[in-house]
Amino acid sequence: MKVNRRPFVLAVAGTLVLALTVVGLTAPTVGASTRAKVKTVKICDVSDFSGVQGAGGPTEFNGGRIAADIVNASGGIKSLGGAKLVVQKFDTQSNPDMGPPEANAAVAEKCTAIFGGTISDTVIAESSITHRAGIPLISLATADELIKRGYSNVFLMNTTSGLAQNYYNMMKFVASSLNIAHPTVGVSINDSTFGVEFYAAWLALNNASHEFNVVSNVSYPPTTTDFSSIALSMTSNKPNILFNAGYPNDAVALQRLFKTTIPTTAQAFLSTAVDSLTVSQLGPQAAGQIFGDKSAPPSNSVALKKFNSLFQSKTGSAPSLSAWVSYSAVMTIALALQKAKSTKGAQISKALHQVTLTAANGNVFPLSVHFANNGVLTNQPWFWLQDQGGQVQYVYPTAIKQAPLQPYSG
Repeated sequence: MKVNRRPFVLAVAGTLVLALTVVGLTAPTVGASTRAKVKTVKICDVSDFSGVQGAGGPTEFNGGRIAADIVNASGGIKSLGGAKLVVQKFDTQSNPDMGPPEANAAVAEKCTAIFGGTISDTVIAESSITHRAGIPLISLATADELIKRGYSNVFLMNTTSGLAQNYYNMMKFVASSLNIAHPTVGVSINDSTFGVEFYAAWLALNNASHEFNVVSNVSYPPTTTDFSSIALSMTSNKPNILFNAGYPNDAVALQRLFKTTIPTTAQAFLSTAVDSLTVSQLGPQAAGQIFGDKSAPPSNSVALKKFNSLFQSKTGSAPSLSAWVSYSAVMTIALALQKAKSTKGAQISKALHQVTLTAANGNVFPLSVHFANNGVLTNQPWFWLQDQGGQVQYVYPTAIKQAPLQPYSG
């Protein structure tokens, strides 16, 4: 797929001046010469906009561009003379082999910072390119391997080990809530770096405490489009819990099968599915599935309400996990640009380790967004939802629970 790489310039009408004093853009200004040189700053989303994982790409991109809208409406990057953010996208086509060429294309387009990515293998491949070019990369994909390289200019919004711990905790909550005395699990694993690492981290937790008995285990290649045999294997030994260590579109395909041709007696189905994507594609067939979102729960956050409203008005749909995360990535890049007073990659990367996105400067999450020394986000909050008769309700943790957990019954 040929991608039009003309920059998506974010025009901001005068009426769009927002009340938020976003990203604290009040640092000392710089000399007139710098102001004259820096009029725009290009931030690029290198991700999947086509192929098997392409459905989530537009949501991710829109989250980032709306963050840029907000920054631009508040006066741009003031320490760079009011420079405006421009967001451009590069399509890796759900193909890890396209990571390096698209990363090289972003470097050639003089991207100041890069965010995005849904497939870990793709981001791992492109991170070598961005690192050599000295361009900071904020990965939205999940792979511990990204931080094992020790790159000071690679940042992660989440880790595989953190993901596995949250899923393990939720499974224990499921077993307790549904009174499953000896829970059994039917597993399917996307044979990618992400899927393999995710399941290995989950399995290590289970080997330590022996909470669950894995009664079926099947792997499949990342290019899989027909999940019939996978669904049959997962349900073959009548497990209490179904668990897919794969990507969101994998879970959509499996959910459709469980609700139509391959019914199951399982009482819960956990995957990396995103609620808005699943509900929009499956409608009533999404019923019963549990969604784990590193997301923003119901709150009175001014920034969250403003972002949700802008996203709805600009896209015609409600935001989801990838939108909130990409928004946070771009807002944090804006903070780093403000602090660095520079468009040089090394200075921006250094600043990304120092800045913190809070409620006062535009954070939509309940916990602050800050990268630790190893580039991993320090706070990785998770909140669990379930589709209950067409209504997606928060079910865990108890502090934000809207409804009790219901059995899945595919």
